[in-house]
Amino acid sequence: MARNYEDLSPHDFEVLVRDLFQAQYGVRLDTFPAGRDGGVDVRLHQGGRELFVVQCKHTPGKKFSQIRAQLLGEAKKIGSRFSGQRYFLATSASLTRANKQEIAVMFSRAKLSEGDILGLDDIENLLVLHPRVEIANFKLWITSTAVLDRLLSSDLYTRNAALVDRIVARRRLYVHSEAFPQALDMLNASHVCVISGEPGIGKTTLAQTLLLQLLADGWSLHVASEDVSDIERAWKPDVRQAFFYDDFLGQNSVLESLSKNEDSRLAQVIAQVEKSADKRLIMTTREYILRQATQVYEPLSRIDALDDVTDGARVLLNLGHYTREQRAQIFYNHIHFSDLPASARRAVVLGGSYRAIVGHPNFNPRLIELITSNFGRSKAPGADFPDYAAKSLDNPQGLWGRIFENQLTGTERLVLLLLATARSHIELSDLLAAVRRYEEALHGRTSTDANALYRSLKKLQGTFVALDSQNRLYDPRSGIHPQKKSTLISLKNPSFADYICEYLASRPTEIAQIASGCAFFEQAETLVHWELAGEPLLESLAAAGPRFQRARRLSPGQQHSLMDALLRLEKAESCQWEARSSWAWVRRRPVPASRHLFILLLDQKYGRSLAGESTVRLITEALRQRFSEGQQLQGLDLELLRLLSAYDGLRPVTTCIRDDALESSMMSLEHPRDFVEALSLIVEIDIPQSERSRQVEAVLRSTYADFARAWDREQASVTNGITECEDALEALRSASSMFGVEFSHETSELGSRLELLREEAFEYYDPSDNEERDYGDWAQRPRRNTDIRPEIRSPAVDEVDSLFATLIE
Repeated sequence: MARNYEDLSPHDFEVLVRDLFQAQYGVRLDTFPAGRDGGVDVRLHQGGRELFVVQCKHTPGKKFSQIRAQLLGEAKKIGSRFSGQRYFLATSASLTRANKQEIAVMFSRAKLSEGDILGLDDIENLLVLHPRVEIANFKLWITSTAVLDRLLSSDLYTRNAALVDRIVARRRLYVHSEAFPQALDMLNASHVCVISGEPGIGKTTLAQTLLLQLLADGWSLHVASEDVSDIERAWKPDVRQAFFYDDFLGQNSVLESLSKNEDSRLAQVIAQVEKSADKRLIMTTREYILRQATQVYEPLSRIDALDDVTDGARVLLNLGHYTREQRAQIFYNHIHFSDLPASARRAVVLGGSYRAIVGHPNFNPRLIELITSNFGRSKAPGADFPDYAAKSLDNPQGLWGRIFENQLTGTERLVLLLLATARSHIELSDLLAAVRRYEEALHGRTSTDANALYRSLKKLQGTFVALDSQNRLYDPRSGIHPQKKSTLISLKNPSFADYICEYLASRPTEIAQIASGCAFFEQAETLVHWELAGEPLLESLAAAGPRFQRARRLSPGQQHSLMDALLRLEKAESCQWEARSSWAWVRRRPVPASRHLFILLLDQKYGRSLAGESTVRLITEALRQRFSEGQQLQGLDLELLRLLSAYDGLRPVTTCIRDDALESSMMSLEHPRDFVEALSLIVEIDIPQSERSRQVEAVLRSTYADFARAWDREQASVTNGITECEDALEALRSASSMFGVEFSHETSELGSRLELLREEAFEYYDPSDNEERDYGDWAQRPRRNTDIRPEIRSPAVDEVDSLFATLIE
């Protein structure tokens, strides 16, 4: 395997050399920061004295002629200090036999022999002899030429060039933590891994590293760009496929992401992957959105992969997954591979400020990336980088604020505000339309053309926005246009939308201005979402978690601007795009129920005084029409019916809608939850009973007991898994409780089946079985005395100090 040493930092190279020597000689070695002990990077210390020492020189891609002067200086510095010990020199430069002879002469006073000089070829040879060292030094493996070549030539690159480019660009910054083997074990065991956590903690980076592991193992990789249908379309039987679904519940809202029946479809896909040995699924989501989603969507609440982390069902990524040394490596990597001036690097090291930054309670990989990438654009002359970093961590929102309010032009700020309200990929021409609509509404004229907008986007690219020009548009009427490429724009950092929410929370006038200038319904919907954050119904539906501040109540008259925007754009095209195929995008179709929901939510907040009677009746009629045609009730429709039931003048119509939905529900009573959903229409919505609803309720209650016994018997005969059996029992218990039917696990046939399955599982487990097992990841296997111990260091040396000392070597 051709390995890529250029992506290793000096610290990474030092650790690699230490691990190779430990594996080669079977001893524990101490490591020291560069320069502190006069040329000692690694040493063997036994019996009160040093037996041998190693000096590391990381000079990737260089020849001997390019490092000769550096080696001469080092030889003069150490002189004969190590003449009493065995002295080694390891470099990542390529060395010939003649080069080694010349180096030996340079270090003759240290008695350095040719055989103790290791060049690139020697290190490569040792890695072949000790392959587990390469596994331990994971960064060397994931940046190898073979892995990167395979990534860049894979079908994944053809379908998702932007994703692959991000993986390649960020490979230098990767820091291996305990979360990786935990996630990999989860994938091997259940075939599904859900990674949740707070924004910026490293969920996507962990997922992408898992993808690299799977790619190297021969798996075909596929990305779900928009919804679970991407997985369904790409699915191929008997082919090893790994699927990646990033932010599968949305970045800011559950409501924005789950299309019709997607909760049930997602549950089915997860169950199918769990049963398929040739499939893997990796998903990421924000933790607070996941908690809300499992409460709102019943099918999701029954998925083990989304269950509590204490059961080992998913990875909850948090700062606790990173040790102090790993946090230091994250900060170190961002500095080492950045464009920070030498003065900033020295200030971090010489003042010891890195200790406070590494230990800061607000430490976050994404914040560290922002701090290092934006320092150079700070307008404070002579700014001190450690002070800038510390203040940014003290007040992360202040970091966004300083950049947004002080470092950007008016057009750039407007672009970011509008992107935050769009919440998803938006096509370049749509973004231009949004900018021009806002300018016209606010100033009566437009001042931004396509060229000016594109120049602003190029300035924002990297830190704020991501531009993807590799996709083609899909016209439903005439199909794909091979020559019509689109540029899709999205916020690179999803947490910036959180900042915009807080920014507007104290600026209600700007909310009204943006509302007046909205060009798409999704923009106005976002403003309503932020305005109503904290309202029980919206919070339960849209997961408006603790990161969303509730905006101050709009000034008198301004709330009309927001409602006017909703009504004006109710039938407008969506500004959000989704992948129609692996290389073409199509504009999302509007979901009327979702749009009507936000209109009613805002109307009810302001005393049902904004939408107007005619609008509410049109919404009611649209809902009635769907159910009069036999459509079954969906989640959003149920919430609409709840909201409409609060309008006294609509009681006769909402009663008819409820009754139509009931009769439709009676056509598909195949599961206990179908009975629950039907009865909920009667007992959980504030609509008076009718003769039709009384008849339906009587049928439901009279037939449930017989159905439950038959379903219990049927499921007991076909259920073969413990989890599946437990889920069926829980569904039966919940429904029986709602219908007042006595239910007992002891008398249930499913209960007997569960006990039998548990007994069989126990019989297969033999704790006295000491045969060698396949532990999956090598780090989980029992260790022998000859195993390397990559984490051992001298207790007298602070590893963080060692690491940062290499910044100014």
